[in-house]
Amino acid sequence: MVNNKVLPWQEKRIGRQVGGFALRYGIYLVFIILCVLISIGSPVFLTIGNLSNILLQTSAVGIVAVGMTYVIIARGIDVSVGAIVALSSAVAVIAMKDGGQPWWIGLLLIFTTSLAIGIVNGFSTAYLRMPAFLVTLATMTMGRGLVLAISKGMNYWGLPKFYTTIGLGSIGPIPIPVVTMLLAFLIGHIILSHTIFGRKIYAVGGNPDAARLSGINVEKIIFMSFVILAMYSGLACLVLTSRLNSFTPSMGIGFEFSAIAAVVIGGTSLFGGEGNIGGTLIGVLIIGVINNALNLLGVSVYWQDVVRGSIIFFAVLIDALRSKYAKSIES
Repeated sequence: MVNNKVLPWQEKRIGRQVGGFALRYGIYLVFIILCVLISIGSPVFLTIGNLSNILLQTSAVGIVAVGMTYVIIARGIDVSVGAIVALSSAVAVIAMKDGGQPWWIGLLLIFTTSLAIGIVNGFSTAYLRMPAFLVTLATMTMGRGLVLAISKGMNYWGLPKFYTTIGLGSIGPIPIPVVTMLLAFLIGHIILSHTIFGRKIYAVGGNPDAARLSGINVEKIIFMSFVILAMYSGLACLVLTSRLNSFTPSMGIGFEFSAIAAVVIGGTSLFGGEGNIGGTLIGVLIIGVINNALNLLGVSVYWQDVVRGSIIFFAVLIDALRSKYAKSIES
């Protein structure tokens, strides 16, 4: 007679398999279900025009989220990315509009400004051992102040034609900002998953002491993660200003929280050492779909921030529960 009783060690193995599957692919199922539910509530949701609009609206935040994935995997955090976008925009746009500089000078100023802030964040965190959250909170505050000081609170519009082609042009039927975002994700994935540098980021985030003992320059890896995020923020700045063909002092507000939420929703742990770019892409799309649904369903603007804040709260909660569950199935 066959004994169909499942032994304890078999239960544990099955639990690990099911749990591992849920941790890795659950977010994709959530995304599909969310799209189905929204499409039922609003027939406009699945139209080509609306889906294209979602990708356009999420392109800048999506680019930032790629860089944020690097920083969070390395056990860091950066809340200054919105200020980086705004300050880089202010410096470049004012130079082109008031200073009469050509478009290529504007591009150079965007990435120079972003790089400078990234170096400050990275050096302070990696080599001076200052808390990443407080460092980037300080640079965020200073950046926002500089934006107002430089622009005097004024809006600018009507940027050079070639510059705006980046944001308003298209490659075939696909808008250039969307192509830029997808390329940013592809490059981010290749570096993180298929290079020695990427493996070092995971090692540093997983256990900095063990990484140091194995010969990895931990400080350099942390420093580079912040610099990479800053450069991605500069690219997001370029995409955003060229797409809008304008600058406003409020540019980039909320980018940091949307990017962090997207990364965490996508499976990257705030405790470091775990995550992937593919998950971040799904996280970005989930946030974009939710924002779009709030508008399509006519949710009051007064309640939209409540919903977004709730998303961030539950993203952090899910990350904590996921980390706790992962440890339980390993023990």
